[in-house]
Amino acid sequence: MIAVQLVALVALAILARHDGALFAAACVALAGLVAAQALFWTFTFPANQATANWTVLPADWEVLRRRWEYSHLAGAAFQLAGFCALLVGVLARTPGPASR
Repeated sequence: MIAVQLVALVALAILARHDGALFAAACVALAGLVAAQALFWTFTFPANQATANWTVLPADWEVLRRRWEYSHLAGAAFQLAGFCALLVGVLARTPGPASR
Protein backbone atom coordinates (compact mmCIF):
# COMPACT_ATOMS: atom_id res chain seq x y z
CA MET A 1 0.00 0.00 0.00
CA ILE A 2 2.88 2.36 0.75
CA ALA A 3 4.34 1.62 -2.68
CA VAL A 4 1.05 2.59 -4.34
CA GLN A 5 0.98 5.83 -2.35
CA LEU A 6 4.59 6.57 -3.31
CA VAL A 7 4.00 5.92 -7.01
CA ALA A 8 0.79 7.98 -6.99
CA LEU A 9 2.48 10.96 -5.31
CA VAL A 10 5.46 10.87 -7.66
CA ALA A 11 3.10 10.63 -10.64
CA LEU A 12 1.04 13.53 -9.31
CA ALA A 13 4.17 15.65 -8.83
CA ILE A 14 5.27 14.91 -12.38
CA LEU A 15 1.86 15.61 -13.90
CA ALA A 16 1.35 18.77 -11.83
CA ARG A 17 4.81 20.23 -12.38
CA HIS A 18 3.29 23.24 -14.16
CA ASP A 19 0.60 23.84 -11.52
CA GLY A 20 2.42 25.52 -8.64
CA ALA A 21 -0.05 24.85 -5.82
CA LEU A 22 -0.72 21.24 -6.74
CA PHE A 23 2.97 20.50 -7.36
CA ALA A 24 3.91 21.97 -3.97
CA ALA A 25 1.14 19.97 -2.30
CA ALA A 26 2.35 16.75 -3.93
CA CYS A 27 5.91 17.47 -2.77
CA VAL A 28 4.75 18.14 0.79
CA ALA A 29 2.71 14.92 0.79
CA LEU A 30 5.69 13.01 -0.59
CA ALA A 31 7.94 14.47 2.10
CA GLY A 32 5.38 13.48 4.74
CA LEU A 33 5.32 9.93 3.44
CA VAL A 34 9.12 9.71 3.44
CA ALA A 35 9.30 11.18 6.96
CA ALA A 36 6.66 8.74 8.26
CA GLN A 37 8.55 5.81 6.74
CA ALA A 38 11.83 7.03 8.18
CA LEU A 39 10.24 7.12 11.63
CA PHE A 40 8.78 3.66 11.17
CA TRP A 41 12.05 2.04 10.14
CA THR A 42 14.07 3.97 12.74
CA PHE A 43 11.86 3.52 15.80
CA THR A 44 8.76 1.35 15.29
CA PHE A 45 10.24 -1.61 13.44
CA PRO A 46 13.25 -2.01 15.78
CA ALA A 47 10.88 -1.98 18.79
CA ASN A 48 8.76 -4.66 17.14
CA GLN A 49 11.87 -6.75 16.49
CA ALA A 50 13.26 -6.32 20.01
CA THR A 51 9.98 -7.49 21.53
CA ALA A 52 9.16 -10.17 18.93
CA ASN A 53 6.06 -8.15 18.04
CA TRP A 54 5.28 -7.55 21.70
CA THR A 55 5.26 -11.20 22.74
CA VAL A 56 8.54 -10.85 24.68
CA LEU A 57 9.27 -8.03 27.11
CA PRO A 58 12.97 -7.12 27.30
CA ALA A 59 14.34 -5.22 30.30
CA ASP A 60 13.91 -1.83 28.58
CA TRP A 61 10.43 -2.52 27.22
CA GLU A 62 8.95 0.68 28.69
CA VAL A 63 11.43 2.82 26.76
CA LEU A 64 10.75 0.80 23.62
CA ARG A 65 7.01 1.12 24.08
CA ARG A 66 7.26 4.89 24.50
CA ARG A 67 9.38 5.19 21.32
CA TRP A 68 6.96 2.86 19.52
CA GLU A 69 3.92 4.94 20.54
CA TYR A 70 5.47 8.32 19.77
CA SER A 71 6.81 7.10 16.43
CA HIS A 72 3.28 6.04 15.48
CA LEU A 73 1.94 9.42 16.59
CA ALA A 74 4.56 11.38 14.66
CA GLY A 75 4.16 9.19 11.57
CA ALA A 76 0.40 9.73 11.61
CA ALA A 77 0.96 13.48 11.99
CA PHE A 78 3.26 13.52 8.94
CA GLN A 79 0.71 11.54 6.91
CA LEU A 80 -2.12 13.84 8.01
CA ALA A 81 -0.07 16.92 7.09
CA GLY A 82 0.54 15.45 3.65
CA PHE A 83 -3.15 14.67 3.19
CA CYS A 84 -4.11 18.19 4.26
CA ALA A 85 -1.55 19.63 1.84
CA LEU A 86 -3.11 17.62 -0.98
CA LEU A 87 -6.56 18.90 -0.06
CA VAL A 88 -5.34 22.49 -0.04
CA GLY A 89 -3.51 21.95 -3.34
CA VAL A 90 -6.58 20.53 -5.03
CA LEU A 91 -8.88 23.22 -3.66
CA ALA A 92 -6.45 26.00 -4.67
CA ARG A 93 -6.16 24.66 -8.18
CA THR A 94 -7.33 27.10 -10.84
CA PRO A 95 -9.63 25.63 -13.46
CA GLY A 96 -8.18 25.28 -16.93
CA PRO A 97 -9.71 26.68 -20.14
CA ALA A 98 -11.57 23.43 -20.89
CA SER A 99 -13.60 23.60 -17.66
CA ARG A 100 -14.79 27.21 -18.01
